[in-house]
Parts: sequence; C-alpha cells; structure tokens
Amino acid sequence: MSIRVRTLLPFSLLALVIGCDTEDSVSMTQDAGGTTDVPEATTKAAVETYARIVHASYSDSLAAATDLDTEITAFVTTPSEQGLEDARDAWLASREPYLQTEVYRFYEGPIDNEEDGPEGLMNAWPLDEAYIDYVEGDDDSGIVNDPSITIDADALVALNEQAGETSIATGYHAIEFLLWGQDMDPDGPGDRPYTDYVDGEGGTAENADRRAEYLTTVSSLLLLHLDELVAAWAPDATPANYRSEFESVAPKEALRRILTGMIVLSGFETGGERLQTALDSGLQEDEH
Repeated sequence: MSIRVRTLLPFSLLALVIGCDTEDSVSMTQDAGGTTDVPEATTKAAVETYARIVHASYSDSLAAATDLDTEITAFVTTPSEQGLEDARDAWLASREPYLQTEVYRFYEGPIDNEEDGPEGLMNAWPLDEAYIDYVEGDDDSGIVNDPSITIDADALVALNEQAGETSIATGYHAIEFLLWGQDMDPDGPGDRPYTDYVDGEGGTAENADRRAEYLTTVSSLLLLHLDELVAAWAPDATPANYRSEFESVAPKEALRRILTGMIVLSGFETGGERLQTALDSGLQEDEH
C-alpha cells in the first residue's frame, strides 16, 4: 500500500487523543453531549502507528534515492541525452516520497535535532547556484571549477552553508541543479546539456570530470543520510534508537511532538517560508 494511504491511518486515532487531559485517558465531547474516555492504550497505538509510518516513508525515500543514484552513476559513466533524462526522471520520482516526510520535522527528531540532524544537508533551500557550478556570465564560478577544492563527502559537508544559508553544497537541490543547470526560463526548469558531463571532445563546459565527481558524491551522501534516518526509526533496534525512545515516552509527549511537526510545517514553513516569501519577493529562486 502506498505511503499516501498509510499516512491516513493514524489520523482517526489522533483525533481521539489530541485534547488529552491526563496520561491515563482522554475525555472527549460527543455530538450527543456525552463524553468518552479514550484509554491510554489507544493513545499509545496511535503513537506506534505513527512510528511505523515514519519508518516506512523514510524507507520509501531511501529506495527512490537508490534508484536515483543508479541512474546518476549510469549517466556519468556514459553521458547521453537519454541518460540525463533518466536521471532527471529519477530525481523527480525521489522527491515525492521525501516531501511526505517533512511533517516529521520541527520537534528535534532524527531529521533536524541540533546535534547531528541531516535536514540541512539534505533539503536546504534556496540555493546559490554559483556556489556549486558555472552560471550565466561566470563560467568559472563554483566548487566544480575551483581545482583547489577536493571533491569528496567530507569536503562538501564542511562547505554546506559555510558562506551563508544559501551556500548549499549538498542534498536534493544540489543534485537538481547539477542535472538541470541554472534556471533562466520563467516558464520552465533549467536545460543543462548532457555534454557538460562529456570530458574532452564534444564537451560544453570545463571540469566535466569534477562535475561528475560532485554529482556522484552528493548522491552518495543523500543515500547515507536517508539510511541513517531509516535506522533511527527502525523497529526493535539494538542498541536502542530514536524510535525506542519515542515509543517509551508518555503518549501525551509523543503526541505533542507529532502535532508540533504538523502545525509548524503547515503554518510557518509552508504558509510562510515557502508560499508567502515567494509571493512577497516575486523571485523564482524563492519558489520551493
């Protein structure tokens, strides 16, 4: 069953426990004017269902990103128009399951805890394209075109947001830019030629080998971070993982985390940072 269907399953349970007054039961007003006590076991079942959905959706995201990585490897090994299109299609397919996981943010869970949460390495936006590769009017810009910078996982992680919040070096949007190129079309995406990855005769941009190395490196990093998230939410983990802690706290606290993610994503993040910011600025770069 698809993750879209699975995500609907706990909501009927959540509706019963959102207004909990104690850790033992929930008193809710019925249409007829009476009340119903919802047992703590029902609350706990909703929390456990949520945890299963989180693990499943991160697993879906990892599977789709693995397909993307396969297409990227095939493309950079033998660059072609079809190979580039296949990689782009795989990127689009990989975004759908990941976007459904964004509701698991904003409560210091594995995705965005202050110590080592990878969200900023995976999904940061907006992106300064010139930080990564050439842009219109500057053929030598970016990490790709700076031979003094070693392109490997550690270097790119260190460079991510080093010069500011738009200095994005890793994640989905870095991969997107490396596949599509600079977006200069108000009515559509960028149109990077596959020949940007052709090294030598027939190539259309310098440092094709570094560009290919960059693309495969950020793709591998994405897999690493998704694998960490899958592990953090895996059931019956030894040693104990985040899911173990999440399911062991008071159900009321677990529900607070769940609802925090939902409320902040739908209100501040989507309504403000993504929609209102783009409307206010009128800039295509602010669209997300």
